[in-house]
Amino acid sequence: MRRWPRPLLALALLGPAAPAAAIPLALAQARREAAALAAAAAPEGTAPSVEGLRRYARAQTMARKLDAAVRTYQRILSLAPGDVDALSHLGQLLAWTADYDRAIVLYRDALARRPGDLGLQSDLADVLAWAKRLEEAERLYQQVLARSAGHHEALKGLAHVRLLRGDADGAAPVLDRALALYPDDVDLLRDRARMLSQKGDPDRAVEALQHAVRLAPSDPDVLRHLAETLQQKGDWEKAVDAWDRVARLDPDSPGSHVGLGRAYLALGRISPAREHAGLALRMSPTDAGAAQLVADLDREAGLAPVRTAAGWFEVLAYAALLPVVLLVARKTRRQLRRRPGAWVFAAWVLPALVVLNVLSHVARGFLWRRLDTGLFEAATEVVLFAGLAIAFVAVLRSGPPVREFAGQVVLALGAHPDDIELGCGGFLLKLKGSGARVYGLTFTRGERGTDRDGEREAEARRAAQFLGLDGHWVLDFPDTGLSERIPGMKAIIEERIRELGVTTVLTHTEVDVHGDHRAVFAATREAARAVPTVLCYEDVSTPGQFAPNYYVDITHYLDAHLKACALHRTQEHRSYMDPQVIQGRAAHRGMQVGVHFAMAFRTLNLVR
Repeated sequence: MRRWPRPLLALALLGPAAPAAAIPLALAQARREAAALAAAAAPEGTAPSVEGLRRYARAQTMARKLDAAVRTYQRILSLAPGDVDALSHLGQLLAWTADYDRAIVLYRDALARRPGDLGLQSDLADVLAWAKRLEEAERLYQQVLARSAGHHEALKGLAHVRLLRGDADGAAPVLDRALALYPDDVDLLRDRARMLSQKGDPDRAVEALQHAVRLAPSDPDVLRHLAETLQQKGDWEKAVDAWDRVARLDPDSPGSHVGLGRAYLALGRISPAREHAGLALRMSPTDAGAAQLVADLDREAGLAPVRTAAGWFEVLAYAALLPVVLLVARKTRRQLRRRPGAWVFAAWVLPALVVLNVLSHVARGFLWRRLDTGLFEAATEVVLFAGLAIAFVAVLRSGPPVREFAGQVVLALGAHPDDIELGCGGFLLKLKGSGARVYGLTFTRGERGTDRDGEREAEARRAAQFLGLDGHWVLDFPDTGLSERIPGMKAIIEERIRELGVTTVLTHTEVDVHGDHRAVFAATREAARAVPTVLCYEDVSTPGQFAPNYYVDITHYLDAHLKACALHRTQEHRSYMDPQVIQGRAAHRGMQVGVHFAMAFRTLNLVR
């Protein structure tokens, strides 16, 4: 059984290389055959035969009359209860229509009658995977492979499930074995590309997808995956070519035109980008990707004259920066000379780079044809910001620290490693910078989130050290099992509050989707009744009904907040660990209270 829950049956039946023009003809022929078989299955005045109904059901499936095929297979089962062929085909049809629970029951019934059928076991594992029951699916694939090490569909399924679980290392040997047996399998090549992307090797991922495209040049899904991977690499010219092929193969898909427009926008080709954005919106006026692309194009058009003015302003900024750099280097020469490398950089290298950049901006038209533009712009930005850092470091260090939270003792609670950093890392940095003593307590080692034993705990300790916590404990409660351990957690929280003299507690919120997070909140609510201030933070699993009423400005701590989150490298493949996602949440909360970046909390207790 193919691994897609809602297949284009005509393509599946005609083969992966079937031309699009052949599909309507094939469907028409299949429907004529279904009508003929309907008459043959039960001639007038006679009872239908099981075999006639079986042929009729298959013809209905070929004609994409799935509901009718389901009813026919149900009729077969009423005539021949326990018919394994009918059970398995009915299960397959229900799975294709996303009725996974009934499909699983039917497959298990078929297996009970034919327990040694490896094909049925593999098909059942496919349905379990579609239903997101990944661990069950993996066990069943492994059982099939234990009896038949080269089973094609089981190898594909096992690799696919491990990738869905984020286990790229576990998927790699399975894919290697499968491709050694079936080197021209497009699904395997696509999963290999997904695995390589997860492991941070986009170049080899592109190679695998290019091989898949050579094998199935008319498969828009393979080309779409290739285009997305090229975009991740920043190879926009090749991405344009790949998206263009997708759009020609699947012209009615707004997503292909959005991808093509996005690639054109990255290349600065506004006119074709706007053309494809318009096409996508005409196809689907409510498409969010198309609407966002149009908004980005409008913003780009508005910024074009600003960028021209900004180029000249940049030249003036460099010219003004040079005397400032020299002055600061002179004023801080005693401190800098204690570190010879810093003195040489501040007094000689940095001024020389500033002069070079002033000259290069004046002669930009000449240099632009000879230098990589991205490298040139990056180098000039580095010089500018390095100069500003040297210029103002003395002023920043001489300013008196803000003692807003001096004397406070803060205990931050998290269910898993990375919860504290994601939920309140920026606030913890601000607390430390303003004189508070800050401690962290993580209840689990997060073992369900990775297959690298002990790595998440080590990441949590590195993050705590980076945040400058005065103490941090990682406990050994079971990951995803905290709802049954609330009394034990409550006792530990009470003990820490008493030992440390805690005045502020930061914890999860009661509306959190994750059961472990709600369990930590429940334990905190009981244990911290006497603590003056208890704040509930939001994180990646906090739903929209979270209603904050306490905000903390973290504008000056955002970069450090992002670095603290990035220390959890085992989770970097997850979308919510993307720095842009984290920064976007902070920007949204900042906009609500009139600052650049903020973190939001819900007060449980508040005494200031």
